[in-house]
Formats: sequence, C-alpha cells, structure tokens
Amino acid sequence: MTAANASTTNRSAAMRGIAWMVLSGIGYSINAGLVKQLSSDLNTMEIVFWRSVVATVILLPFLCKHIGSTGKESLKNWHLFLLRGLFTYLAMGATYYALANMPIADVYALQFTLPLFMILAAILFLGEKARVGSWVACIVGFIGTLIILRPGFETITIAALAALTSAVLYSCTNIFIKKLSRTESTTTITVFGNLVMVVVAAIPLLFAWQLPPLHTLGWIIALGVFTTAGQWALARAIATADARIVWPFDFLRMPFTVAVGYVMFGQLPGIWTWVGAVVIFGAAYYVIREEATTK
Repeated sequence: MTAANASTTNRSAAMRGIAWMVLSGIGYSINAGLVKQLSSDLNTMEIVFWRSVVATVILLPFLCKHIGSTGKESLKNWHLFLLRGLFTYLAMGATYYALANMPIADVYALQFTLPLFMILAAILFLGEKARVGSWVACIVGFIGTLIILRPGFETITIAALAALTSAVLYSCTNIFIKKLSRTESTTTITVFGNLVMVVVAAIPLLFAWQLPPLHTLGWIIALGVFTTAGQWALARAIATADARIVWPFDFLRMPFTVAVGYVMFGQLPGIWTWVGAVVIFGAAYYVIREEATTK
C-alpha cells in the first residue's frame, strides 16, 4: 500500500469513527430524555429492569449468531461477568436516579469524569502506573467538578453525588470489561452483562412487583433501543479509529442533551455547568492522549 493510499484509508477510518461517536452521543442524549420521561411513572429500579429486558431481547440474536459461527460459548471467568453485571446495574441505577432528579445536561457534564476515575481504577485493580501529567489532569478534572457543584454556593444534592458515583462505578465496570476481553468476545461480554443485569434488577422488584402502565410501553422499548444503539455506536467508534481522534466528539453530548432537555422539559444548564464541563472534558481528553502515547 502506498503512502497516499494509507493516508486515504486512515482518513476514511477517522471519518467513520467520528460518525459513530456522533451517533453514540445522539443515542445517549435521547436515552437521557427517555429516562427522565419514564421517571414520572416508574421508579429507578423499574426503569433499569425493563431497559435491561428490552436490551437483552435485542442482543440475544447476536449471541445466537456468534455461537453459531464459533460452535461454542465457554464463559471463562464467570465471576467477572457477575461483577460486571452488578457494577453496571449499580452505575445505571445511579445514573437514572440522577437523571430523574436534576437537569440531564448537568448529569452528563459530571459523568465526563469517567476517564479520570479510570486511571484510579486501573492503578487499584490492574496495577498500572500513571504519569505525573495524568495525575495533574485528574486534579484539574476534579476542579471542574467543583465548578459545577459549587460547594458553599449551591447545595450539593444527592442526585449530583449519584451522577459522580455512577462515573466511579462505570470506571470499575470498564476494568472488568478490559479483563474479560482477554478471553471473551465483545458479543458475549455485552449480552451476558445484560442477562446478569436482568436477574439482579429483578430481585428488588420481587417484593413489589407490578407491570408498568400501558402508556409507558413505547417509552420503555425506545429506551432499550436507543441505549443499545448508543453502546453499539460507541464501541464501533473506538474500534474504527484512534480514541484521540473520536473522543473530542463525545463532547457533543453536551449540546445534544441540552437540546433534548430544552425540547422535552424546558431545562437549560447554567454557565457554571458549561465551564465545568469544558474543564473536565479537557482533562479527560489529555488523559486519553497520555494513555494512547504510552501504548
């Protein structure tokens, strides 16, 4: 392959990766609006459960196709599947609680801290080391969090703490996925992760089981579809192009969620949310660049 052809191929891959990342942002933003809409009729545990059921139904055909092509499904390290499913359930529950009780743009602004918590999780669970620049970026990112929360000027709500907690839990989930990816396929990790979530999410509902109101059925199906589509698009974006190329476009989730929040609920974030989000995202992007250059 000539240098010109290689350059064209890399540019094409970058454009496809960016497109997938933009689609992911749209999917997650619509997902946030759907969660907030459903929260007026269902509690957080019910939303997580029904979302997981729909996502599993959507993904099962992909697992069947995968097993058909490979001839088996070994499920090595099953304990990691359980941990991944449990932590994802807790993270999703925290996210959905935050979305139900605060502006959706504020939730996603705080969740931009995820790559920063990933550094801490990788150090604790994988024994990895971080450069000084990455530690500085973490400090800057948490300053951005304080800009959004503004302790002393605004009351720090349980919903805001839930949004941050979800970022911590998702960082742990990503560590489990990273470990599982050494022995399992992406399809297996995704499908069985949702299956574990269905079981875990069903446990608290056994004590107060009730079917969701009929008028919420369409919203529930849409939630499962857009959540699954957002996850799929994000995975495709990262697989198609370098994370340093596609990650800046994840910030489009901010204007996307602002648009959804305004159209559906008349919500607009304050100036400090935007300032804090930019600071957090800049720090997170620096961390991702650092990680990519050390590989």
